[in-house]
Amino acid sequence: MRARRRIKTLDITIDAKLRRKIENSSANKNQREAMRKDFRLIEAALAADKIITSLDEAVRLLFDATATSVAELKRVAWINPDIVEEEYTLWLQGGAKHERKRLLGYRLGTS
Repeated sequence: MRARRRIKTLDITIDAKLRRKIENSSANKNQREAMRKDFRLIEAALAADKIITSLDEAVRLLFDATATSVAELKRVAWINPDIVEEEYTLWLQGGAKHERKRLLGYRLGTS
C-alpha cells in the first residue's frame, strides 16, 4: 500500500489543550483512562479526514458523550464496521461523506 502511495504519513503533534478539555469533561477516572488510550486516534482523525473506524463501542460512547462539551469532537465521524445498521460498505462506496448521524455528539431527534 505504501509503495502505491495509498498510505499518507502525517506528522501529528500531541494536542495538550484538546486532551485537557476531554479529560476535564469526563465523568470519572475509569472513563478518562479509557479515552486516553485513544487520544491519538482523535488527533489523527482531526489532522486527516476526520474519520475513525473502530470496533470499540465502549470508548465511542464515551467520546460521543464528551462531544457535547468538547466541540472539536463533533467534527469526527466514528464508524463501526461491525454494526450492520451503519451500512459501512455502502457508506464507503458512496464516498464516505460526513453524514450528521455518524458524527460524535449526534443525538437522534436533536437539531
